[in-house]
Amino acid sequence: MPLLLTKKIDAHTWLGIWQLQEPAADLYAALPPHADVSALEGKVHPRRRQEWVASRVLVYRLLQNFTSEPLVLARTEEGMPYFPGHPLHVSITHSPQLAAVILSDRHKVGIDIELITPKALRVVDKFLTEAEKEHTASDETKTCLYWSAKETLYKLYSRKRLVLRENLLLRPAPEPNVLLGRVHTGNFSKLYRIQHDIIQHHVLTYCIDES
Repeated sequence: MPLLLTKKIDAHTWLGIWQLQEPAADLYAALPPHADVSALEGKVHPRRRQEWVASRVLVYRLLQNFTSEPLVLARTEEGMPYFPGHPLHVSITHSPQLAAVILSDRHKVGIDIELITPKALRVVDKFLTEAEKEHTASDETKTCLYWSAKETLYKLYSRKRLVLRENLLLRPAPEPNVLLGRVHTGNFSKLYRIQHDIIQHHVLTYCIDES
């Protein structure tokens, strides 16, 4: 099993990364028997099925660090993953090559992983402010980083539809591998620290709300 990384972030939070190598059938066999796979019915493309199953295998692998109960991962009406009746917070992301999960029994969490490509450069006006464009300076990796960081904030907030360019604002932090991100809506404003790293030509970002 290509479990690339598991990392204990703090006493309440674990992060994992899975490298997608097995076919979906082998991954499916690695799921616990109680896992809900009904969402697979809408995923026809083999690659999408592989990404979905790998991320769920990783969720249940990390879950072993918290409980041996046969919890079932479900989704809210907004599509956010959660464990009904259990105070665990989970965030999931995947690309065609990697899947990543962050799980905490105390903190709200968000995670995103993006393959570094020129794609983000073509749509910068849709998700970056003018100040953010100055920070990224048309650099491919930095632009993908800002895109990923906003996706992480979007998942962390999870309560309403947000406009990436207007409601999610980023700036560099004094320490390395950290961005400061603010979620700002009409009745809510909060600053977060977003950790980031480069793994196998992917940008990984994650955030833990410790408040």
